[in-house]
Amino acid sequence: MKNYVITGSIGHISKPIAENLIKAGKNVTIITSDVNKVSQIEALGAKVLTGSLEDSQFVKDAFKNAEVVYTMIPPLMKTNDLRGSQLKIASNYAESIRANKIPYVVTLSSIGAHLGKGCGPVDALAAYEKMLDQIPGLNVKHLRPSYFFYNLFNQIGLIKNLGIAGGNFGNSDAKLPLVHTNDIAAAATDELLHLNFKSSSFRYVVSDFRTTQEIVQVLGKAIGKDFPWVEFTDEQQKEGLLNAGLSDSHAEAFTEMGIAIRTGKMFEDLYKHQPALSPAKLENFASEFTFIYNS
Repeated sequence: MKNYVITGSIGHISKPIAENLIKAGKNVTIITSDVNKVSQIEALGAKVLTGSLEDSQFVKDAFKNAEVVYTMIPPLMKTNDLRGSQLKIASNYAESIRANKIPYVVTLSSIGAHLGKGCGPVDALAAYEKMLDQIPGLNVKHLRPSYFFYNLFNQIGLIKNLGIAGGNFGNSDAKLPLVHTNDIAAAATDELLHLNFKSSSFRYVVSDFRTTQEIVQVLGKAIGKDFPWVEFTDEQQKEGLLNAGLSDSHAEAFTEMGIAIRTGKMFEDLYKHQPALSPAKLENFASEFTFIYNS
């Protein structure tokens, strides 16, 4: 297989995937919605297609002649209907994969996708997994990464303004599975290059397991500041997200995901499979956190 299409522009995961594929001699096309990224993408040695993932005809045309596709649904922070926008893009992907008879797809799903409901923004990813699983002849690998290390950047405002970190989960001995985007990109590259998966399968990607107490200790030491992890009520969590400027659909979804983390439901299937840990650890990420904190 030589012809690859990569979604996700040149984000934290998609860029290293594209670089790895180009290094391996593949023909890579990258889809972006940002015309300002075109020159950067071309500098990588990739072809670039600019358009909206919510435009079904654009996606269908973009996937034409592709032999392998990597798909991800963007964060979509500007929509007022998170699930509706997620499902629109998911449907466009699935329709385009089916219409173009793409033989291999690697998709960025998430831990918690086994649930199908009750996991906030992950529910749409679970629905997308099912859409792809129903396409005859498709070989698809669903990557299910755990909680991104870089989500912890969202704590910086709380630390600076209130001297705390927190969410509607934590303050227990339960360990939060964490993952670095570099480790996700490495797993995706492995799957995309080897293509040794048949029909439908999934792969969990986890770098570390740490309690929220350990997280604040490691990050606090790195930035030279002591602060506790405070567990918010669900009402406080949603109110905080709304005050931060998120839409009601986002605030509701992320609060629901926090509940799935707190109850452990989000991780039940992960523990059944016990994947080998990827290289990155919290202590490695601490230097990145310090850089952003001090920026």
